[in-house]
Amino acid sequence: MNFGEILQTKRKEKGLTQEDLAHQLLVSSKTISNWETNKTTPDIDNVIRISQLFDISLNHLLLEGSDMVENIKKNAELKESKIYLVTSSITNFVFLFIIGVSPIFGELPEIIAIALAVGTFFNLFCVLYFSKRYMMLSNSQWKTRTTRQKMWSILLSVALVIIIFAIVFFIRFKYNAF
Repeated sequence: MNFGEILQTKRKEKGLTQEDLAHQLLVSSKTISNWETNKTTPDIDNVIRISQLFDISLNHLLLEGSDMVENIKKNAELKESKIYLVTSSITNFVFLFIIGVSPIFGELPEIIAIALAVGTFFNLFCVLYFSKRYMMLSNSQWKTRTTRQKMWSILLSVALVIIIFAIVFFIRFKYNAF
């Protein structure tokens, strides 16, 4: 029996609906449905709660559904990649902002400008690496999105880049920095 079957069996044995279980675990009933059909797996905190609620050993829950441990590891890696990606992206935006607004406060010393340019360049590789890693790890999540959700994600990303460049160029041209 895999995790979803175990969860569904134990839930029904206790006479709980998906909504009842969702309320006890502080998740949506759709999440419970996804767990029971093995579309997704719970995080480790919810696995522990389920183990306690139904008085099932963690070994039984984790080892019976053999893909459970791999999914938990994958979700942890996905979360870590997302944090690194966001951090690298924010750092690049800060670097570009400093370079962009420097004409307002006076030009940066040459060594600082070079350091910012080099930092931005190498940080860009970090962004590309973690973007690729995040896309590989979340491939199944990306596939389940609707075309409209995919378009909005891409459109938002492109819009953010255009806005940042527009701000930098506006400041540069306004203060005749070119």
